[in-house]
Amino acid sequence: MGVYGNREVAADILKRIWGGRGIFTCTVANTRTSTIPGVSDAGDTPELTMFTPAADAELLVNGKVTCMKGIPINPGGIPTPATLTKAALELSGMAYFIVNAGCEVEPFVPYFDMGGECGEKIVTGNSVKNVRKVYEKGYMLGESLARDHDYVIISESCAGGTTTALAVMMAMGVLKENLVSSSSPKNPKELKSRLVKEALSAAGIEPGELKDDPLRAIQCVGDPMMPANIGILCGAAKSVPVIVGGGTQLAAVMAGAKVLHPELVGNFMQGTTRWLMNDPNSSMSRIMDSISDRIPIVYANVDYTDSPYEGLQAYEWGFIKEGVGCGGASVGAIASSAGKITCADLVDRVHTIYRGIMGF
Repeated sequence: MGVYGNREVAADILKRIWGGRGIFTCTVANTRTSTIPGVSDAGDTPELTMFTPAADAELLVNGKVTCMKGIPINPGGIPTPATLTKAALELSGMAYFIVNAGCEVEPFVPYFDMGGECGEKIVTGNSVKNVRKVYEKGYMLGESLARDHDYVIISESCAGGTTTALAVMMAMGVLKENLVSSSSPKNPKELKSRLVKEALSAAGIEPGELKDDPLRAIQCVGDPMMPANIGILCGAAKSVPVIVGGGTQLAAVMAGAKVLHPELVGNFMQGTTRWLMNDPNSSMSRIMDSISDRIPIVYANVDYTDSPYEGLQAYEWGFIKEGVGCGGASVGAIASSAGKITCADLVDRVHTIYRGIMGF
């Protein structure tokens, strides 16, 4: 595993969770922002991005997808990162739960319902309903999960979420430029920046105006995943360490948590992948530098270069990079096994899962 940022905090958290008993949550939600052509590649077409979160949840829990045909794929036929998440959860034997923060397409699995609704397009300037309720329910869930576990992993599947993350972080003044990633190697930066500008204008918000009010920023230009995950993070981190499993879209969650509960900084870290850290078209490190110097990034060095499957090799070419907590679950699997589970083990299990779901 690699570390970026505060190595002291990273070493302290890893020491406390090493060989410990973790629990993994994946928060699924929809934002209609993902249906704007060109915004998201987390689905074969813009319309299919609405099925991706439910399908990811079904794949994790059932090993098969029932809400749509096949599995969630990029336009190039590249499989969902849930394949790696599933591998990490199977190898570690870690308990896991799905959290529904607001899905248009409901996953056919048991889940915790946060009482959220599908998010509207951010260009409306009023994109998320029930923000405080969803946050408060998330907080209670975080408290509950922390009671009998040594650490908690949070994650997301919410197509279009890097665009909403950019909007929220600009509303909070965390970012002044577009540093978020994309599931495509051709990051549609200009489109995302234009949509965010339109969204802030529609909401009547100047960049940085909501630096002290992340929930208001989410209500205006965010997505339903955010308040749920900020709540789970804050509710759990007051008792146990938390791994924030995800990429640049979970940066908005960490930024929000830092404002609402600054005392918790130092008890959570980001868990992600080397694919995200090496992305030339985004900068997780610069985003984190702008949030806090006490939230380290720990990343799993999973490598698909020698995979016999082109769909997986594509991760090395700049596709996907992160999602469904695949980096956080990998870091958690390595930590909970006290290093006995290796990145090579994870890749082997991914191949088994991939062969099964693709029918090879």
